[in-house]
Amino acid sequence: MLRPDTLYRTAWAFVCLILILLLLIYWSLYKRKRVFFQQKSFRDGFEEWLSELMMEEEEDEGSAELPAIPEKFTKHFKNPVKRQFAVDILMDLKKSVSGSLGDNIINLYLQLGFKDESVRKLRSRKWYEQVKGINELSVMKQEDSYSRIFKFTNDRNIYVRREAQTALFSFSGFGGLRFLNVLTYPMSEWQQLNLIEQLRPLNPEPMPGIPRWLRSDNDTVVLFALKLAEIYQCFEVHDDVAHCLQHKDEKIRNQAVKTLREISNETTAALLCDHYPTESLRNKINILNNLNAIAGDEQLPFLVKELDNENEFLKLGAGRVMINCCSQGLEVLEAKAAEQPVPFGDIYNHLIYEIQR
Repeated sequence: MLRPDTLYRTAWAFVCLILILLLLIYWSLYKRKRVFFQQKSFRDGFEEWLSELMMEEEEDEGSAELPAIPEKFTKHFKNPVKRQFAVDILMDLKKSVSGSLGDNIINLYLQLGFKDESVRKLRSRKWYEQVKGINELSVMKQEDSYSRIFKFTNDRNIYVRREAQTALFSFSGFGGLRFLNVLTYPMSEWQQLNLIEQLRPLNPEPMPGIPRWLRSDNDTVVLFALKLAEIYQCFEVHDDVAHCLQHKDEKIRNQAVKTLREISNETTAALLCDHYPTESLRNKINILNNLNAIAGDEQLPFLVKELDNENEFLKLGAGRVMINCCSQGLEVLEAKAAEQPVPFGDIYNHLIYEIQR
């Protein structure tokens, strides 16, 4: 049994320990609250000063000379958190303005020495720091950083290389596509879509690298190059695209067919018909769908033969191409329906309904 005085001492020790813990928690919360309001005060003040500065610049129609930075802000820039606040504010502002106001934001970014901070982030071992640095240099149009950023376009970290590839487009438009020459990592469908959307607002430019990209060892580069050739109708790479019909990847062969439709010449329909027998069912349907836009009377024998295919989808697809592209297609299919009502009567009636809709 413990003596009463021992119990009292133990209880007081616990009470003191609890009081100390409460004081530490209070002090920690107080410091955090103080830091939060200090940062908020700095951020609000800096935003207000920037807004006033931009309004003055707009009234002066973009003065070439920026005023000195108030000391009440510059003394805070030794704090890395507050420096980042200032950079983020300038970034947001730059994204929302253009012309001389945008130029003044860039000049302010340089005047405050924030570019050195962005370049330092590129040398960081932390991927999120690298992404931040690339984004800052890109938004602030620091084109002299092109070669530094280009090295990151084949980085092993997917977020770093995506940001670097996006940055190249902001610097040089279609010229930024040269990262495809060295890319060894795969490009996701989402990434390809984003890159294409970035190119859409730009005036089309020659892409001499497409033949090389179409023969890349990176299958996703080949797929992306095929999409570019389709969208921008690069007729000069017709033969290079046709070579992709022999590719081992079905997605690439599928996209090659779609691209050939957009850049077709007098040989394309026959080329697709010759390739058709070796294809998968999915891509046979794809070929028939695209022949519907480029076939002619020369393909009628191939299509008549395909009407005897066991697959109902292929029968229907061949009949559709005959009616839409061959001068005698409707008569041939009508005769086939009279000779063999099942299934050609149903196919004929369905296609007539499609035409009349």
